[in-house]
Amino acid sequence: MHPIELKKKWQLTYDELALVLGYQGDYTVRSWNTNGRHKRNPQKVVYVACRLLDEKWSAEGKRVDSYL
Repeated sequence: MHPIELKKKWQLTYDELALVLGYQGDYTVRSWNTNGRHKRNPQKVVYVACRLLDEKWSAEGKRVDSYL
């Protein structure tokens, strides 16, 4: 699952998304949703983490917390 899809599905802010994925700031997370020169693509491990978070939250309910 793409991180931006997770953000939209669970109505997360960029700061919350960065927190649950283990990033210190939201710059990288925001760059996944931009176009142009500053656009980045998430690493494959981020896709896996998003899918696992989605499954966990679907089963247990959303809990925004640092999982690291």
